[in-house]
Amino acid sequence: MSFPTRRTFLQTAVAAAASLFLPGGVRAGGTSGFLHAPTGESWAVEDPVAWSLENTGQPVLERARERLVTLTAADPQRVIRLVVRRCRLNLLEFRPGRVVVHFWGTQGQADVRPFFKKHSLAKKGVEVFLIDRKRETTTVQTGADFLYGERLGEEFPLDVYLEKWRRRAVEEPDDWTPAPCSGSNYCWEGVEQRRIPWRVLKSAWRHENAPLCQNCDQPTLLSSFGYFTCGFYKRGPQLIRICRLCGSRFEDHSPWDGPGWMLGNLDEPLLPSADLMFGHPVK
Repeated sequence: MSFPTRRTFLQTAVAAAASLFLPGGVRAGGTSGFLHAPTGESWAVEDPVAWSLENTGQPVLERARERLVTLTAADPQRVIRLVVRRCRLNLLEFRPGRVVVHFWGTQGQADVRPFFKKHSLAKKGVEVFLIDRKRETTTVQTGADFLYGERLGEEFPLDVYLEKWRRRAVEEPDDWTPAPCSGSNYCWEGVEQRRIPWRVLKSAWRHENAPLCQNCDQPTLLSSFGYFTCGFYKRGPQLIRICRLCGSRFEDHSPWDGPGWMLGNLDEPLLPSADLMFGHPVK
């Protein structure tokens, strides 16, 4: 009598769990679709197995055609594994509050963020099951894990930034104090080094045509800007922006004309007094 190996046991267990999401075990009202990893193109299907078997002539299924014509709907697991492996398709199945994504290995996994954004799935209330059919492993995440950018840490005082942003046109007694969690290589007289005073951020918020959040399509708030050390005696540009709606943080390292940007977006009295170069302020 032979016993199954750990690998065989895990594959069997995960395959059994995956079968709950395949067409044979779909509950009424569920919908499915395919997402093409290389192009991001997606389309809905009523039955992914039947669609794969009936559309073998489609260019997107060309690499699986020879094998598909030998299969039937009696073996949905093989059909799905074949199309996600050879055609770089991701099968997406939808239930209330749940999305299941079948893909083949890291190279075959599509970037689902544009799809999740378009269909309002990138939120905490959505469970996401990622099933890697190559390794037969399942990872459970939430829709919020597929937002663009990074999530702000709990230590970031978002409420304080929101209140300052709402009063960006109003001068307040504490506007010359450093904004917490801000950062810059530029220095202002009387302000802690590597920090930006609220008055400077307020000026930037008033004048800058800020880029939109990739999740909410609303203007972002600048929290840091400057040239930061990124190697041995090397500095690179970095602008950090936050979204007041989804709490995301975006870093921009693209080429940036610091002096030109400040002249265009900061009131003249708020221009910095020095540039902090490798720990030493240079006027």
